[in-house]
Amino acid sequence: MSLYEPADGILETHVTWEDVEADLQKKFGTKASFGENKKATNISDLKGFMSRIALVEPDWQNVEEGKQLPEKFALKVRTQFFELYQVFNQISSQLALHALSKIMNFEGGAGFSEEKMKHFAKLTKECHNREVEVYKLLMRFNHPNIPYTKVYSLKSFDDDDDLKGYLIVDFVSNIHEIEMFQNIPADDLFPLVRGIATFSALTQSLSLEETSFALGQNYLEMLFGEFLNEAELNKKFDRLESQFEEKDKENVEKLVKVFNHYKSLVKKYTTISETLNMALVLNHGDLWQSNVIHSLNEDGTLKLEAMIDWQGVSRMPPGLDLSRLLLGCLSLEDRRTRGTEILNCYYETFTKVHGKELFTFQELQDCYNLFAPMMAMLLLPDMHSFIDNNTRVSEEMKVIVRKDTTKKMRAIMDDILEIHEYNLEHYPDFMRID
Repeated sequence: MSLYEPADGILETHVTWEDVEADLQKKFGTKASFGENKKATNISDLKGFMSRIALVEPDWQNVEEGKQLPEKFALKVRTQFFELYQVFNQISSQLALHALSKIMNFEGGAGFSEEKMKHFAKLTKECHNREVEVYKLLMRFNHPNIPYTKVYSLKSFDDDDDLKGYLIVDFVSNIHEIEMFQNIPADDLFPLVRGIATFSALTQSLSLEETSFALGQNYLEMLFGEFLNEAELNKKFDRLESQFEEKDKENVEKLVKVFNHYKSLVKKYTTISETLNMALVLNHGDLWQSNVIHSLNEDGTLKLEAMIDWQGVSRMPPGLDLSRLLLGCLSLEDRRTRGTEILNCYYETFTKVHGKELFTFQELQDCYNLFAPMMAMLLLPDMHSFIDNNTRVSEEMKVIVRKDTTKKMRAIMDDILEIHEYNLEHYPDFMRID
């Protein structure tokens, strides 16, 4: 058996009703059990790309007097169902990953092969166990700048044969979902930036042994090696060109040329800290709209409720997270007018929490500039794919969203071409293709 093959557990995973029941009995100190009318409903809808997500109604029986048990919980809920249910639980599984590979047109749209999926089994387990270790740190820090969901149970993969890894965490009410193609207003992004800056600063006080679970500087090299070989990247570049009008052809060709340049530099990013004397901190590694939980304040502004999906935590220069956030989450107007202010928020927060300056603001700005083209290479080609495959958006609305997204993509393209020139001027040795 494997993680990507359907099993007899909840949502065809290897985690059973008995597993979850026993965990919750232990957590709540109860002998109450799940009833015959217990139910699990798949609400994944492409949320949680390395997990299956389910709404679970346990139908508790024989609950002791005075004991308060969650009437409903879910398996890594991250959709509108949040506002209905009380707990969510992540089950690490490759079933969703296989679906994602089709949406992103891997292997010519057929998705990852069985051989490739077997290869990812070890990676999936490592990702899950990494997230478990991060949650232990979040509970240890319990810092108000880093909101996280209350943890009920953490189950790591214990060995190569173990197929049962999951998290059970508390629910956050009044969730306001933000799609991958939607923007987060600049004012509402500051709490998230302070959150990741605080996390990065607090982990600087830990020993290397305490953070040995994190991925290393080879994060990008591993990412490109596992998912984005030469053939896959060329397909993405071809798809990117097809998404623009004739008037954009010249700039798109320039951008693809720039992307090919950075593609040749991937291995250099593994030693960028030593080469350019850049500080290393723990990055979230995958900060985007779906990996953050927001609710709405009465005035319509966003309230950061939790940062989730920590399986990509990596020891890298801080530009990794910041470039992903500013390019993917901000509108073109906010990025261009307030990007510097947001970078400064990270700098000031990190320095204050850490207690001393680890890097200057200019070094942080340059770090962002060096990572921005790499993140744009990962983001741009698939922006339309996430719109086209979204079942919650009507076809009429998709037409409008595509238009707005294309405008955002044009702006990112222009900015990356400008940033590339800056990088060539200020870091000529690093930018040279050997």
